[in-house]
Amino acid sequence: MYSGGVTFSINKSFGNLQLVPEAEGLRLYYVPVLNGVENVGAPGFLNMIVPIEAIGGLWATTRAFLYGVESLDENVILQGSSKDGDSDILIKLYRDKPRGLQGRLSGEETCWLRIVTGRTEEERRRIKLGPRDMMCLELACHSVMMFATQRGTHAPKLPA
Repeated sequence: MYSGGVTFSINKSFGNLQLVPEAEGLRLYYVPVLNGVENVGAPGFLNMIVPIEAIGGLWATTRAFLYGVESLDENVILQGSSKDGDSDILIKLYRDKPRGLQGRLSGEETCWLRIVTGRTEEERRRIKLGPRDMMCLELACHSVMMFATQRGTHAPKLPA
């Protein structure tokens, strides 16, 4: 799957998420943890790529959250194939409502990454992100953009 380079890991008691920067996008490789052991055969396992076109917004929102700047959440929706019955995929980066005076950020808001690939509970992964986790996501997005620039894999199509 992956040869060389850098990966970023977000480890939780219920699952481990590897962020793998690639020239085509950011690979999300999520392995559920059952009874303290990683299990790629368990419901909820995920191996997918967030395309390069979505990385800039995800990167900017991650940076805004890291630096405590006012920012909305970031939603990436990948449309599934209707003929194959695949559901849409949602990747959502958000934080709790501001806790400061007059609705301002206090710095105590929790950030979350939500990955929804289906209707079952195992297909609705919600991961609480600490500062280290946010830095991993920010660096992974930045690395994707660097790889894409170096390899020339991103050819944006401007509207006519």
